[in-house]
Amino acid sequence: MFKIPFKNSIMVVDDKPANLKLLEKMLSDKGYLVRPFPKSTMALNVALSDPPDLILLDINMPEMDGFEVCRRLKADEKTRQIPIIFISALTETLDKIKAFEVGGVDYVTKPFQFEEVYARVKTHLNLKRVQQMVEEKNQLLEKTLSDLQTTQKQLVQSEKMAALGVLTAGIAHEINNPVNFIKTSALGLEQDIKDIEQLLEFYKEHCTRCDNQDGAVGERLNIIKEEIDFDLLIEELPELMNNIKEGVNRTQEIVLSLRLYSRMDDFEFKKTGIHTLIDASLVILKNRYSQQKIFVKKEYGQEIPQIYGHPGKLTQVFTNIIANAIDALQNCDLNGVKNKKEITIKTALESKDDQQYVAVSIQDNGDGISLEHLDKIFDPFFTTKDVGKGSGLGLSISIGIIQEHNGLIEVVSSSQSEDIKSELRASGTTFSLFLPIT
Repeated sequence: MFKIPFKNSIMVVDDKPANLKLLEKMLSDKGYLVRPFPKSTMALNVALSDPPDLILLDINMPEMDGFEVCRRLKADEKTRQIPIIFISALTETLDKIKAFEVGGVDYVTKPFQFEEVYARVKTHLNLKRVQQMVEEKNQLLEKTLSDLQTTQKQLVQSEKMAALGVLTAGIAHEINNPVNFIKTSALGLEQDIKDIEQLLEFYKEHCTRCDNQDGAVGERLNIIKEEIDFDLLIEELPELMNNIKEGVNRTQEIVLSLRLYSRMDDFEFKKTGIHTLIDASLVILKNRYSQQKIFVKKEYGQEIPQIYGHPGKLTQVFTNIIANAIDALQNCDLNGVKNKKEITIKTALESKDDQQYVAVSIQDNGDGISLEHLDKIFDPFFTTKDVGKGSGLGLSISIGIIQEHNGLIEVVSSSQSEDIKSELRASGTTFSLFLPIT
């Protein structure tokens, strides 16, 4: 006797007991799991709660005819895809047309030959199986295509970052040479000015001795000093020189930070200090948070060990997160001195699951992230920023870099439930990064 590998569930609905028994026995012998129902309403309720693989349905039945049963099954999402074969004594063409219009897939006329019923049942179950396979393949293809598109966009972004790194490294190198020249010249100029000041002071004290024209040289000297406002000039010179040196030092800091940030093509993991990387990010972003009058508070822990990591990529992570904190505070209205815009950066040693981590928390005192967005912030291309102000890749790339370092990222927002407790959180949003020491 032929047995199919997996028992398909077939529902037989007919108000004639003889037909039910015959179909139940014949189909059971073929290996199907048969569920007979003499009442259409009962069959409808069971099908909606526990859908079968196929339904054999009579048309002329009390309570509810087969057409209405089919119509209701096709209207429900759970039973819409079930193949329904009508078995009826109605032979009119209009009845057959109506059967197909309400959603039937086939029509068998009574009295029926079981071989015909079995052939049609087997055919439509196979069709359903193939259709399900095609749908699964289509879903898999859609997911694969979506993943491919996402990966492609991330690769494009990574290539852009790599190209930007090369460009930044070149710019930093080219800037560094003239900056060193300015710094060296400024130091020499400062010494030359001191020598000139010394000479003028000496001349001021002794010019009367060499003045053979009744004090004309001394008088001329005083006139020139008044014209150039000599006393103010002498007072301003040290300040101007300090400004030049401060500008040079600031430029050197930026160049150093850009060099660190630009090492995106260096795949070597090396020992690196977290504080150096955070400071480099702050130098890069200083103009942005200074313009927004945002106060950055650093609370670095003592004796924080170095970690093995990729300096350029980790600097990118800190830059992305701090930049997001700046954006969060940009349109935030905080009144009063006590509520000034702040970004607090803390470092500490923490243990998780018997593993030692360097923990870095970056907290802003803004409005926080809404609950509806919190679960999506690491999704590629998800952004709440205006068009042109964000690609939605910053946090997605950041979490990838942290995972590459076998680290963790945790996010807590003030918009979340008050049941969530965190010593680091007072308001706004806190990103906590955990990077393993070993």
